[in-house]
Amino acid sequence: MKNQLNVLSLSEQVYQYLRRQMNLGIFLPGSTINMAELSEQLGISKTPLRDALILLEAEGFVTILPRRGVKVNTLTFLDVKNSYHAIGIIESSIIMDFFDRFNPSHFSRFEELNEKMISDINKEDFKDLFKTNLKFHDIYIDLSDNTFLKKFIIPIKQRLYDFPGQNFIKEWELQNCREHAQLIKLLKQGSLKKAAEILKQKHWSFEYQKSFIKQFYNMGIRN
Repeated sequence: MKNQLNVLSLSEQVYQYLRRQMNLGIFLPGSTINMAELSEQLGISKTPLRDALILLEAEGFVTILPRRGVKVNTLTFLDVKNSYHAIGIIESSIIMDFFDRFNPSHFSRFEELNEKMISDINKEDFKDLFKTNLKFHDIYIDLSDNTFLKKFIIPIKQRLYDFPGQNFIKEWELQNCREHAQLIKLLKQGSLKKAAEILKQKHWSFEYQKSFIKQFYNMGIRN
């Protein structure tokens, strides 16, 4: 039986379907997607499938190979390192540029989300952790007027953490929450430069986080 998709926003639904398949490990990194077979399986034309794949390629999840199909990209050592570097630069610059837009409600929301993360981690309930973490960082990302940066940074984070076989590391997640707490404290104090440094030199520093990164991605990362 064909897996029929709702005709409304079909390209978006195909996109979400393909993301789920990758996350579940059905489409593994390095494998090839046959567009003709997949469009037949889903009972759709190639147009919404192609549109979804173009978006996935723009976000780094796949590479479209002309006349050869679509390759699911492998997350490499260099990808992770470059992603951390890019996110650190973007988030620290947003803190520096839009610090004056913070108000007490932002700090309360920071603390609420960080406490939820800590509670979930201690209960080893990781199902909402990534989404809660995104909401925490979105508090200051949303202060920016640069919509391009916002569209750019989300796919990078999804690429880093939305893949098969996620292996949450309790110690690392708690360390991240401690860094969140440091960030909140510095922002409350008005220590703009130090707050930005926490993000760039610790929270999103590949070298600082490397031992945990190696465990999380199960890569053969060497010093």
